[in-house]
Amino acid sequence: MSVSSLPLLPAPRAIVCGEGRLDPKSLSVTERLDPGLEGDPSEEFYTLELAPHGVVLAARNPAGLRCARATLGQLREMATVPPLRIEDAPRFAHRGLMLDISRDRVPTMATLCALVDRMAAWKMNHLQLYVEHTIAYAGHEEVWRSASPITLEELSALDAYAAERGVALTANQNCFGHFERWLRHPRYAPLGELERGHMHGGGYYVPPNTLCPLDPRALALVDDLLGQLLPRCSGAYANIGCDEPWDLGLGRSQAACETQGRGRVFSEYVARVAEFVRAKGKRPQFWCDPHPNEDGARLGDIVALIWGYEAESDFAARAERHRAAGREVWVAPGTSCWNSSTGRTWNRRGNLDRAAALDAAGFLCTAWGDGGHRQQWPITLLGFADAAMAAWSGPGRYDNAAAGLHAFGNAALGEWLAELGNADRELCRGERPDFNGNPARALYNQTALWHEMHTPFHERQGPGDAAAWQEVSERLDALAATLPGGLDPLVERECRHAIAIAAWTCERARLRRQPQPEVKARQALAEKMCELMADYRDLWLARSRPGGLNDSLARYEAFARQW
Repeated sequence: MSVSSLPLLPAPRAIVCGEGRLDPKSLSVTERLDPGLEGDPSEEFYTLELAPHGVVLAARNPAGLRCARATLGQLREMATVPPLRIEDAPRFAHRGLMLDISRDRVPTMATLCALVDRMAAWKMNHLQLYVEHTIAYAGHEEVWRSASPITLEELSALDAYAAERGVALTANQNCFGHFERWLRHPRYAPLGELERGHMHGGGYYVPPNTLCPLDPRALALVDDLLGQLLPRCSGAYANIGCDEPWDLGLGRSQAACETQGRGRVFSEYVARVAEFVRAKGKRPQFWCDPHPNEDGARLGDIVALIWGYEAESDFAARAERHRAAGREVWVAPGTSCWNSSTGRTWNRRGNLDRAAALDAAGFLCTAWGDGGHRQQWPITLLGFADAAMAAWSGPGRYDNAAAGLHAFGNAALGEWLAELGNADRELCRGERPDFNGNPARALYNQTALWHEMHTPFHERQGPGDAAAWQEVSERLDALAATLPGGLDPLVERECRHAIAIAAWTCERARLRRQPQPEVKARQALAEKMCELMADYRDLWLARSRPGGLNDSLARYEAFARQW
């Protein structure tokens, strides 16, 4: 057996295989803690020797032994392996995943615990749940009542479950922008920067979404939320968000931003929130936007989470600016699963590689839920598997078979999902003519399938001409015919649903590009969407809570109405 045929997730740094075959399940195991163990200086460095006389795991501390056990667990899933020696250590000390639970979809506890189990098996050690309004904060029932939120007691139970498996649950509450779910309620509306929505950048409407940084009542609200949340999460950090404060300087803080500078007003507010976090015994993190709001004033040792989601994202230059300001830096790439039904494999791996090449204290891969969190769980989970490989092993160490095996118990599904995520790659990149046969532009933060789905039917623009969409349709047909057998029934349904949504979009694209689409064909398309919505509802409830489902489904209902 060659090294490359050992589907381990993540791939070890160094592995030497001998001759012969052994059944790893039949061998006795010896564990050895050795503070003086020679090798990589990482605290989680370990060695694993598998030989006819048994298995020996060695590490300097319990964290290293936990990593060694995770590797042995994967080896024991194989029928036979050669004698081998592994010396292994991670690329990043903090290897995290962040799951958006505020864009409609709140997972069940079973879903969250299963994710923690996989994280432990993949040697990930940091988990965040992105929160805007979906924690059941005492005294704020009108905000979360219909969202099926995670209760504080559930959060404590998840924290304990994760800690037992070496995963630190880290508090996450956006504390400045992205407050629209709060400001829509009369009780909280006076705390906002604006009383009404506006056209952000002239491009699209946004409702009031940013707290007024000068209002002490807004700070009191944030302090209250953090006071309830932080004790429930034992991780040493707390993510206060503060990204994309779109309303800042447009309303109540306009005069202050004009006289002091928008960056100063932003920084002073964030610094106040960061002090709340420090007073509660945590170290604050914030999302630093690609076009920074901060001017550096008073932010001190706050941890900069440098987010960027495209294959071309420049993490390095932004990291240098924050290091120069004396801040610890983490990179925060993404799974490229949102604004999509298929994922963007090519973009995700390029994005992860850019982040993994950087010298940073932590690596936090994000999975967002923009547009109603309509991507199916296998699309998200494959992205997380890729992130686990990048965070531990560094750039370019992806293994589709290992991802399929250790995420879904089926090695072939990893390759299938990776191909699905490339189904419309050329259209995403602008490599094919557009709707009218003209040169196209690359799309960002979405697939071409997603863009096409949300383009009004009569609008004479969009990625890809009729021939290009026919090619995508044929790829999807081929994938539908080759979905691996032996899958978990729920996973199989989710994969088929992802294909069906994409195929529906291809049919819509072809109809839109006909000079005079037949009315019956458009009616049939609407009828098919009704079937897909029923399936979507069932799949949602299999892994997620009911709150938010109707809001998410409304995005699809619009397509059925506007046939």
